[in-house]
Amino acid sequence: MNIKELLQDIHGLNKRMQELEKKYSMLSEDMFTLYRLGELEQSQDLIRWVGYYELRQERQRSYTSLLRERLLNLRSASAGTPMPLHPVV
Repeated sequence: MNIKELLQDIHGLNKRMQELEKKYSMLSEDMFTLYRLGELEQSQDLIRWVGYYELRQERQRSYTSLLRERLLNLRSASAGTPMPLHPVV
């Protein structure tokens, strides 16, 4: 998966989680903490929400890794001058 696809996936997951956050008036981070503590009853929504949350965490780690690699390449190519910001095709 490239960085552009990762960002699209992260935004899609965020949208799905925001819908559940509005429905249950709870941020995903708080839901996940309560889930890990075993304090939430299992439901279809909870299972989907946990899945979205864990997948987003995984995608964000992959994004961070690819971004780090991209920045290293940009820094070495810019040789001490400000790095140009170009759209990724």
